[in-house]
Amino acid sequence: MKRYAFGYATSKNITAYSSVGVNLTHIVKSLEAVSVVCIRLDADGRIGRHRTVGNQLFLVVEGAGEVSGADGIFHPIEAGQAAFWERKEEHETRTQTGLVALVIEGDNLELGTRLQEI
Repeated sequence: MKRYAFGYATSKNITAYSSVGVNLTHIVKSLEAVSVVCIRLDADGRIGRHRTVGNQLFLVVEGAGEVSGADGIFHPIEAGQAAFWERKEEHETRTQTGLVALVIEGDNLELGTRLQEI
């Protein structure tokens, strides 16, 4: 067994798309163009509006915030919830208190059958 850290010490600050208070750690990159990253947003952090590369699943594991999709309307999101954006969909994330999310992105992503839409 090998153990790995993916906290702040392994992250890279992201400022693209006018993002504020965002740190990212790459977790997995596969040969089938699937990427898994851990994103940490500080209090009052924001991932600015931009288009996804592939289908993207944003799984909040800690904290809370708001997400928007193509329509630009923000919806609350918290730990234990996820947002799914389709390939090339414009989206944005913001938080007042901070959040941590795992982001899985790839063209061939399919949602699990046990996810419950809210």
